[in-house]
Amino acid sequence: MALSKCFPTFGKSAATGSDRRKTLKSRVSIQTPLKNKLHTQGIIKYSIHETQARTAPIERAYRFTIKGLSEANGEITAVHLQRVISALLKTTERATRLLATGESTAPGKRPAWLGETIDFRITGITKGSTVLNIAAPCIGDTAPEQFSQQEFWRESPNMTHTALDLVAAALAEARDKQGTGDRYDEGTLSAIDDLRKSIGGVDVRFQLESLDGKTPSFQLDRTAFEEIRERKRDLPEPRAFVVTGKLDEIRHSAGRFRLFMANGARMLGRVHPEYLSAESLRTYWGKEVTIEGLVHFKANGDARLIDARKLLEHRAGDEVFDVSPQVHPERQKELFPELVHEKGRKGDPMSFWGAWPGDEPIEELLAELGD
Repeated sequence: MALSKCFPTFGKSAATGSDRRKTLKSRVSIQTPLKNKLHTQGIIKYSIHETQARTAPIERAYRFTIKGLSEANGEITAVHLQRVISALLKTTERATRLLATGESTAPGKRPAWLGETIDFRITGITKGSTVLNIAAPCIGDTAPEQFSQQEFWRESPNMTHTALDLVAAALAEARDKQGTGDRYDEGTLSAIDDLRKSIGGVDVRFQLESLDGKTPSFQLDRTAFEEIRERKRDLPEPRAFVVTGKLDEIRHSAGRFRLFMANGARMLGRVHPEYLSAESLRTYWGKEVTIEGLVHFKANGDARLIDARKLLEHRAGDEVFDVSPQVHPERQKELFPELVHEKGRKGDPMSFWGAWPGDEPIEELLAELGD
């Protein structure tokens, strides 16, 4: 099978001015992890020149169609184009970060691997409404370490997919009322809704499709945007919990960890920078620990990630916390309808901490449970 059938843009030169793509100093060989895999499978063969320089990552080609613009067929104003691309970049960044780390947004500088993964290229604008031709790098080429840890996901990401494919998968799950919420959170849905806002009040539709037809596509119209906003309103609010389990290190992710519980459940976590440092985790790798923090939930009520505020070595009696936190979204709406209406309010989720007895020492909690 020819590689060009799987990756239509493979072998084509990068756009003028993209010298960073032609030679990346961080690697001395064109033999990227994804290409090595394809080489092993006999799909591609290395040439003698491919050990001399690192060239552009393997890319997939897409058509991103914008329908309903007031401009002539094949045209778009510079302001609208900038807004659309900005919203699309934000959406790809958040969908990619969420799948790789368990959260769609994070403070600080954007990691290099994430910048490379979402660095798609606009290769042309054509008629047929207004169509942006896009080339995007595969995640197996730009972020192999971040997507190689199989235990992160129910279904492992396809390493030949791109950040745009991750957005399509997130949208498909968000529109599925039975979806677990693995691929989207509030930040991802907010970014998707920014596409609606990018052209103002015009009834504009967006469509993404890959040229080879082998990866997910998506369409966004008024109905889809309404579903996205409804799904965002229904997401469970973060809540404070105490959990216990075995602490495991996540490679290439400072300040992040996995927690393995006795019942087989596992949970992603990160240290809250106001209360803990990434260095504080080092002492506890491989040990049983008890963590107090704010738990973020998926759409189905399962725990996605714990924002750790306090971390202690496991002690006798902590077994009562050896349960993965879970909420019931439908029950939350019935019992606390004000949460649904107030979801759009700004504020630090840690401000909810005082609403439960989590500020007391764990010893006091255990004592109360024993009474």
